[in-house]
Amino acid sequence: MSNDKSEKSNFTSPELHYHYAGMTNTGMVRDHNEDAYMLPAETSPDILAQKGHLYVLADGMGGHQKGEVASAITIETINEEYYTQNHFHPTEEYHEVIVDALAEAIQKANMEVMDATQGGGTTVIATVLYSDTLVSMNVGDSRVYLLRDGRLHRLSKDHSLVSRLVEMGKITEEEALTHPRRNVLYQALGQGGDLEIYAVIEKIQLDDVIILCSDGLWGEIGDQAIIDVLETVSNPFVAAQQLIDMANQSGGPDNITAIIIKVSDQEAPSAGYSSQVKSPLSTTSAAALEDTKPSMAVIPKHSKPEIPPEWED
Repeated sequence: MSNDKSEKSNFTSPELHYHYAGMTNTGMVRDHNEDAYMLPAETSPDILAQKGHLYVLADGMGGHQKGEVASAITIETINEEYYTQNHFHPTEEYHEVIVDALAEAIQKANMEVMDATQGGGTTVIATVLYSDTLVSMNVGDSRVYLLRDGRLHRLSKDHSLVSRLVEMGKITEEEALTHPRRNVLYQALGQGGDLEIYAVIEKIQLDDVIILCSDGLWGEIGDQAIIDVLETVSNPFVAAQQLIDMANQSGGPDNITAIIIKVSDQEAPSAGYSSQVKSPLSTTSAAALEDTKPSMAVIPKHSKPEIPPEWED
């Protein structure tokens, strides 16, 4: 499933456009896709001008379609809550208003997931582009990167045990990629009311490239492969397809999802673009699906580990 679109931003000089595409793939191992994403393609231009362009990606977990339900509820709730809130006033600092509105939308999604699923959960990365500002928030280990001048900057924070071990100096970033507990999270939507949301505000400029992705992508191909594709492929649709193909060629053990946004001063071509904006929840009932291994494990109550647990393979 894929989609591609371009929207004009509020820049005055130069006039910039957001060229974006989203794509998701089940991967080579799992039998259904618990990832979901949403783009602003169906949001009216007037609302986009007032509240910015919102991109949301979620990676569900839980089996028996619980992860699929959780991720679908999350993208729908955040999109609806963010764009229907009345917090936006021209006299206020717009980036602070965006931060408040986006945080409230994520908290609402967390409650909706808890109400709708028992044991299901999801990561989320939600990014708003407004004027020359990027505001992004995440829970879990879905990521957002900014590519600028050949350097890939991660703007999100992983709420994972291996991330904590890296912070504590117990393991390296390279060791984290292959650690046997690299999929264990201490934060996810749907797992409790005490939610830790990581937020970042960043200025954007012409020729920046932004990518939101699930761990099924970044965990399989690494930073350099992402840089190589984003620097050499100008079309975000084609770039997303190439990155997903690379993850599948690497084994594709998990669902794979990417949203790519390129900041340009040119209108995007309309030929070949799709109006589809999300990966929709299947109409198949939850009872009809066999249980599958969750894509991530979650520590109950989301306690941040100060001392690494004694892990066994």
